[in-house]
Amino acid sequence: MNKINRLPKEISLLIAAGEVIENPLSIIKELVENSIDANSKKIIIEILDGGKKYISITDDGDGIIPEEIELAFERHSTSKIKNKKEIYSVDTLGFRGEALSSIASISKIKCKSRIRSNNFAQEIIISHGEKINNIKTASNYGTRIEISEIFKETPARLKFLSSTRSETSKIQNFIVGISQSYPSISFELFIDEKIKIKTNGDKDLFYLISNLYGLSKSDVIELSEKKENFEIEGLISKPQKTFGNRSRMNIFVNNRIIRNSKILFTLENAYRPFMQYSTKKFPIVSINLTVPYDFVDVNIHPQKHEVKFSDENTILSFVYNSVSKLLNEEIPANTFTSFSSTKNEISSYINEDFLQENLFEKENFSLKDSLPILRFIGQIKKSFIICEGPDGIYIIDQHAAHERILFEKYKEQSLTSEFQKLNIEKFIDLGIIMNSKIIENIEKFEELGWDLEESATGQIIVRSVPFVGIYKTKSSDISYILDLISKDLDKKNTDTPKEIISKRLACHSAVRAGDSLTNEECHKLISDLEKTESPWDPHGRPAIIKLDYDDISNQFGR
Repeated sequence: MNKINRLPKEISLLIAAGEVIENPLSIIKELVENSIDANSKKIIIEILDGGKKYISITDDGDGIIPEEIELAFERHSTSKIKNKKEIYSVDTLGFRGEALSSIASISKIKCKSRIRSNNFAQEIIISHGEKINNIKTASNYGTRIEISEIFKETPARLKFLSSTRSETSKIQNFIVGISQSYPSISFELFIDEKIKIKTNGDKDLFYLISNLYGLSKSDVIELSEKKENFEIEGLISKPQKTFGNRSRMNIFVNNRIIRNSKILFTLENAYRPFMQYSTKKFPIVSINLTVPYDFVDVNIHPQKHEVKFSDENTILSFVYNSVSKLLNEEIPANTFTSFSSTKNEISSYINEDFLQENLFEKENFSLKDSLPILRFIGQIKKSFIICEGPDGIYIIDQHAAHERILFEKYKEQSLTSEFQKLNIEKFIDLGIIMNSKIIENIEKFEELGWDLEESATGQIIVRSVPFVGIYKTKSSDISYILDLISKDLDKKNTDTPKEIISKRLACHSAVRAGDSLTNEECHKLISDLEKTESPWDPHGRPAIIKLDYDDISNQFGR
């Protein structure tokens, strides 16, 4: 039997640090939160190589008293709480007294801090848990912390860090989120010596959101609701302004960024009656929930990402009712004809047993070889075209069908042989985040036929766009298409660049559910669909389904 031993201090510190510090983002999160707690009005973050090589945080906050700077780096040393009771009513972002000691144990850290009543600063250097020096020096008010040699003495931890691009993206997303929680603080993020995010700290949340995401005033609604001891406030986008993922949904509780899937689902449910076409779209949300401090436990997660409410259902109900009420006031639910609900109505009417017809097996299927001549009957719900065939009824999804037709036309054309040069250079601003992604992928965009360049102010200069077949890119479409393609390029995608742009152009220019078509337009769409290779749109959704006459007869007991 092995003897129980007390671990050496340096080992216990490394174990504790492993719980608090996972990656460069963990370091930045802890230090930025310390700067906020120190009443800073300006915080500058600098990183090299995704934070793996170098991190610095500079603020203009209260600073650290010289006599206490060494104590600040000892474990469980904090100015935020003094007793057990205060743990459950903490009103600061930091409180455990673990961050600085954890960071100092896994890196080389230099901290220089000056309080306003002193004409000098105090500087301490600690290398992987060992103090190097502690001296007086000159500096501006506030605190500057520089970190290098991250995980140098624990190479296994360094090995498991993500790519530089991934670590950078995590840090960028955090700064985007925390800046929304504290719009009165100016944040600057420098990535590899280039400024990527800059907020002015003027408390204007709309200006901040528009700068980050490239929105206009008409895209968002201000939310402000109070009930008893709860308050919710912030900005949410109108249902027409949605995106394909939740990356723009930011939830704060007492100004603390949190992850809470139930709140996200609650928000999505509040939006669902107002979504025009698809439920797989997500709004922009930047809301802060103010609740009594003893109503929420922030001490349940090592990185404080998650919180626990004493009555979660009350919070979820408050969020749902507040958002639903605002959307109803701004956009009545009956304004939209829901494409998804239309599909559900048809699916519930047609027995599932014969909804899936074996005629349309994906493997080695060519629609032009297998689809019979169809007789047009009519359009229903401004979304579906009904046709009669020799062996059954055919229902065509007009958007999916037109998308398939256009996709095959565009894909046949050469993306590199023809370009559409703009008469006047167009300056595009999709917000800080998407602008950065486009610049990172500028070579891929060149493959797609774009001539792009970053302007001195961080905007995108567009000189040429791809010309694909009959489709000529309208000037008003350029921002939208760039935004869509940049999202696709950021994903792990097996499609070729040509397929990516063909899909996006087809989707963007196809007729929509809700578009009224003339009989001639319906006939043309049917005729073109009969010449295509596949009964699915480019995303794999069916463009046409068949209801066999025999199955219909069986439903009526014949």
